[in-house]
Amino acid sequence: MKILMTGGSGLLGKEIKKIDPTIISPTHIELDITDTNSIEATIKKYRPDRILHLAAANKPPEHETNPEPGLTVNIIGTVNLCLACHRAGIKLIYASTDYVYTGAGPHKEDEALLAPSRFAWSKLGGECAVRMLHNFLILRLDFGPIPFPWEKVYDNQYVSKLYVDKMAPLVLKAVKSKAEGVMNLGGPRISLKEYARKTKPNIEVIPKPNWVPEDTSMDISKMKKELKL
Repeated sequence: MKILMTGGSGLLGKEIKKIDPTIISPTHIELDITDTNSIEATIKKYRPDRILHLAAANKPPEHETNPEPGLTVNIIGTVNLCLACHRAGIKLIYASTDYVYTGAGPHKEDEALLAPSRFAWSKLGGECAVRMLHNFLILRLDFGPIPFPWEKVYDNQYVSKLYVDKMAPLVLKAVKSKAEGVMNLGGPRISLKEYARKTKPNIEVIPKPNWVPEDTSMDISKMKKELKL
């Protein structure tokens, strides 16, 4: 199986390359997802069986003041890849986010969604495009660098977050699997405080702002079934 990955220079992409160096990971100069000619040339050159789409504008606060990255990269860039995959008969695996969920978790893949932020809307816009394909997998996931990157952590926030070294093998296994549709990828429900203290035991805990989702934890039963975990 020949896999091509966008966003290979990012946190998750680098970790995946450590596990499987055979994955094709073009630089942004070679593959620009906002340029359809660039996508077509790259597919013609490498002829992948599957594309793992990680490239994204991933700084949620910035989307609230500037919609351009969400529109051009997360939505239009994903649409461009969808069109190319459709025409070439390639399965597309799209990395989405747990930020699309609102309300109490653990959240299931088939629940109704009302994105709580512009960043989440941009990722849902990408999901809408991917769902137009006949051969796709959408991964809703949440991960972070090692150690926890901040000196403070919000209290009363619940997630299914994994450190990137734990998330990367799950993503790779999902890419190589026969799974289709939408699948949550993560760990059991955990407080962000507990997650952070795995790598920073003495981290300071502060109150959660109202704009931060209280519970984006996910039901991972489909993941366990499909990936035989």
